[in-house]
Amino acid sequence: MYKPSKRVLSACLVAGMIFSMANVKSFNVFAENEFESYDSSNVGIAGKVEEYIEENSSDDPISELTNGMVSVNDISADQPEAEDAVVADSTATDASATDASATDASATDADGVALAAELTKAEKYTQFQDRAICTAESKVNIRTEASTDGQVIGVIERGGICLVDEIDGEWTKIKSGTCEGYVASMYLAYGDDAGEWCANNGISRRATVTTTTLKVRESQDENSEVVTLIPEGEDYYVYGVTDEWTEVLIHDDVRGFVKNEYVDVKFDTIKAVSVEEQAEMDRKAKEEADRAWLAYLAEQEAKQQATMQAQGQTQIAADNQAAQQTAEQAPAEQTAEQAPAEQTAEQAPAAETYVEATEAPTEAPTEAPVSYAAPAGQTGVDLCNYACQFVGNPYVWGGTSLTNGADCSGFVLSVYAQFGYSLPHNAAMQSNCGTEVSLSDLQPGDLCFYSNGGGIGHVAIYIGGGSIVHAASSRDGIKYSAYNYSTPVKAVRILGQ
Repeated sequence: MYKPSKRVLSACLVAGMIFSMANVKSFNVFAENEFESYDSSNVGIAGKVEEYIEENSSDDPISELTNGMVSVNDISADQPEAEDAVVADSTATDASATDASATDASATDADGVALAAELTKAEKYTQFQDRAICTAESKVNIRTEASTDGQVIGVIERGGICLVDEIDGEWTKIKSGTCEGYVASMYLAYGDDAGEWCANNGISRRATVTTTTLKVRESQDENSEVVTLIPEGEDYYVYGVTDEWTEVLIHDDVRGFVKNEYVDVKFDTIKAVSVEEQAEMDRKAKEEADRAWLAYLAEQEAKQQATMQAQGQTQIAADNQAAQQTAEQAPAEQTAEQAPAEQTAEQAPAAETYVEATEAPTEAPTEAPVSYAAPAGQTGVDLCNYACQFVGNPYVWGGTSLTNGADCSGFVLSVYAQFGYSLPHNAAMQSNCGTEVSLSDLQPGDLCFYSNGGGIGHVAIYIGGGSIVHAASSRDGIKYSAYNYSTPVKAVRILGQ
């Protein structure tokens, strides 16, 4: 079992013992006055625990009672003081009962805070110092009180992180996101145990560079080839961590190893979501679904109109051809009355009835389909503003869709297509387009290229300020990065060329 579970069990066992002794003694006082035949064995399981420990001659009755899960050494050294306090409270008069309860509450709060501090120690996984992780299969309610009767104010999902304020047996008081309340302790792992749980349950990690420039090597060897250089502050997806090395993803299928001492590795955790925040997310999701549906209907209607128009034009062409064939097959001799009539027929518009059939419907869609803003101009800044609208959309190998997924060159291809430029769907081939420029002379809209170890394997759009926008990887999708998040090997300028 996790150490926190053992500690909580120990704490609860001690609390049960203390509680039972207090209640047995106070109830015996009452029984002497009211029920002379009262038997203390009727107190319940807590009383039985006390009797077992008192009567057992073993050196460690606690271990025998719990099948070895908790030993006498796990019991807090200050148990006698707690017992004395309970005894004093049990003999208090009714007038001082309120004060005694207040004393009990303070002691309980102090114990809960102390237990939280003990359980949330993190020496190996410092990210979880004073914190816990949600280990539930899906998500857990956060309540206003340490009870299932408490109002639900939010939820924390599997892998969600929280700051631990106090642990009170079955409940833990936490803070996460905008939520502050109570979560069932059984769904949490604390401190270093939280880190161990994340490592064993597939929670992804990111490595942030903590030195000015860091070498990424081909293997876990300081003498191995340097794949690229990465800058301070940039973060990368982590494939694995050993005692000395961390394997990181640079871009696409390029990855390498960095020394642990130069990166800060943390698990990707999430925060709790309040009831209000969830309602707002649900509202936005519904609006997005409605817009997508309207866009789909508009697209289908446009296709139907195009089909009808194409069919009408085909019919008109067929009628014209048939009329022409009829005219060619007519007898050469014509009467004076016939000729003008046929000429008039030839000069008349052909098949006007079909034109009427291809007119657009009079009723327009109830709402225009949602689309990303079209390019406002032809400058590099205009191109960058357009490209940045798609940050957060997915990366798809071989894709060219700015909304549904694109790879690095597909993203560049589709953005530039909106400005009238046709580029190949390949980063290495795109590097041969336009005019090569110095990396020290980058302007918004320029393309930056990166090595895959054997040639050019990645492309991004420079947006100014030392940053790029690119379809980074299947892990990160379309995102912003520092232009030197990996060592750029070439830059070209296409706009205006």
